[in-house]
Amino acid sequence: MNEPLKPKQELVIWNLLITGDEPMMSKVKPGLNPTERRTLVNTGLIRLEKRGQAKHLVLEDKAWDWVSERIGSEDFTVKFPATATTAIPVFQTLLMKLGHYLRSHNIPIADLLADSASTEVSIEPPPAEIPKPDSLKDEIRKAYAQASQNSAGLGIRLKQLRQHFKPVEPQSLDDALRSMQRSGEIYLMPMEYPQDIGPEDEQAAIDLGDGEKRYFIYIQN
Repeated sequence: MNEPLKPKQELVIWNLLITGDEPMMSKVKPGLNPTERRTLVNTGLIRLEKRGQAKHLVLEDKAWDWVSERIGSEDFTVKFPATATTAIPVFQTLLMKLGHYLRSHNIPIADLLADSASTEVSIEPPPAEIPKPDSLKDEIRKAYAQASQNSAGLGIRLKQLRQHFKPVEPQSLDDALRSMQRSGEIYLMPMEYPQDIGPEDEQAAIDLGDGEKRYFIYIQN
């Protein structure tokens, strides 16, 4: 990146990364002026995607490279504007995801928070566990509720749902989704307008074996 982002711009990127949201341009928090928004577009971190009459902020893959580079830096710090109350719900979401990750990988919180310089013990992480089908189904329902903000009648893109399951093997998640579709617990839906299918949608899609891919998930409350 040619120049560091302003704290407000960083907060927007953290928000999109952590929550998986793709908000309308007019509803992004914190709000960005055209110049601030253009900088994020020009650096390849986001793109503006037109949906209906509105434009939405959508993360580009480069944003994940950006956060990996930031966190991997020895001088990594996070600074947000003092009045940025929008950071509170963002990091509440992060803490919930962190808690789930620590529980599913059986990692004590002390191992995460302990000062690495104060211990000489090298702790190897336990092997990744394959979630049991029933627990994975529960996590799918929770991820859907979080992504849809418990809004009845709202379908969300599978690419958005998959952001919640990065540690999970894609095949395990696909098997769980197909099982829930067969039992009527969820509805996997195609894309109404093919021109709206992006590369990330195509990668996240699931084929139920009928020759037509599904790009959305809907759960009736």
